[in-house]
Amino acid sequence: MKTGWEFYSEAFNAEALFGFRMLIAWGSLLILLWCVALSALVWRANSKSYENKFMSVLLVCEGIKASFIVSSGILYIRRYEWLQDILWVWTIDVFFVAHITTVILYLCIPMYYRLNKLSFMYKPLLRSHAWYIAPLLALSIYSVLRGHPDFYVADAAWVVCTEGSAATLDMWFGSHQPWMDETVAELGTCAYDFETTITSQPIGLWAIALGSPLISLMALLFIRSSLRSYASGDNPDASQNLSSRSLYIGFVGKVVGLIVWMTLTAVLLPLLHGGPVTFVDETIWRYGADPTTLDRLKYFLWTGGLLLTPAAIAFEAMMFVHATLNDTVFGIDNNLRKAFRTAVFTGLGLVAFIIGSEAMESVVGYGMAGGIMVGLALLAIRRPILNILDRVSSRFIPESHTSEETAYLGAYATAMDDLIITKEERKLLQTVASAYGLDSQTVEKLESEYDASLAEE
Repeated sequence: MKTGWEFYSEAFNAEALFGFRMLIAWGSLLILLWCVALSALVWRANSKSYENKFMSVLLVCEGIKASFIVSSGILYIRRYEWLQDILWVWTIDVFFVAHITTVILYLCIPMYYRLNKLSFMYKPLLRSHAWYIAPLLALSIYSVLRGHPDFYVADAAWVVCTEGSAATLDMWFGSHQPWMDETVAELGTCAYDFETTITSQPIGLWAIALGSPLISLMALLFIRSSLRSYASGDNPDASQNLSSRSLYIGFVGKVVGLIVWMTLTAVLLPLLHGGPVTFVDETIWRYGADPTTLDRLKYFLWTGGLLLTPAAIAFEAMMFVHATLNDTVFGIDNNLRKAFRTAVFTGLGLVAFIIGSEAMESVVGYGMAGGIMVGLALLAIRRPILNILDRVSSRFIPESHTSEETAYLGAYATAMDDLIITKEERKLLQTVASAYGLDSQTVEKLESEYDASLAEE
């Protein structure tokens, strides 16, 4: 049996796309923790607000959905099958309960954000209970569905390969199935040592996963209607309009990401493969003897597709937090823009490294050189890329400062033109702050925010 060291070291070789899938698995865990932390932040910001409770539950569920491949990054070998038995519950049961919960919560959006055509749902009584009833109802629905063969993963086996020999099967759970032998036959003679799993692929669970973009699209339309509701009428609500706008942008980002994933999984890859694709096909593309360039391309596209859902959910979570906290947490917009910029630049660097490594591997047989060259090139043009990302993030995460705070920032920026605040300038700034009704704590935060922006330049 493989050791933990062998598992992780082999996950970063050329055949495994230099750890691309492993990094996605670890990244999905970080996104889960990010969503849980944001959920706690939203809850603590106003624990009596039903909107905050609704958003907190939704953020946790979205984080769980983002972490669907986390088990593949945690000692995914036979030696630790007991650990995978535990993680399997998370990968399947918890994941799909979260999926169903988010669907129900999406349907509850009109209860928390006013829609003129569904105003009958915008009631305090409904808001006070929907946020906790949704996960309970989802658990009940999944418990019923799980008893149906189309929604239950019944069979799984470990595929064990020793270099130069034919692959063998070691049953994990369930019973031996003919398709398992077919998969082993397609793998051919093992090119190197590895252990992986193959499982049954229930059509019902795939339907839930592939249906997610459609449900998110429906939620997007709800938020779009809410945006119009708050912007229209005799008494438009600017604050709620900004919140709905942030929710809308979050859903747009998520829907785009999920539609790209669905197109890749349900259209492009099947066209390249000549039929529907599942995780079983991924095993053949990755571990099959003498993989073709097309096999490598399909494996790269499939693995890259696994990145889309966590990335889309991370973006959605960021915008949800902005929607919920833009009026209560000072500087939340600036902090979220920084997080977005860092995450996107890191993601671009990772994908560019993998592409460069694969290209160089096919040319000279040493892929790491290509990855290093691409990495150095990105570092050389880091500043222009970050500036572009700053401009992009400013479009969907606008400044949430009041007009008075903006005016003070302008005065402070003028005083800081020479990077020194004299006694006379400080007195003038204190007068400006007093005139605008800004307390010392707000002034300190505004100045710290501006100083931080200078430090980044």
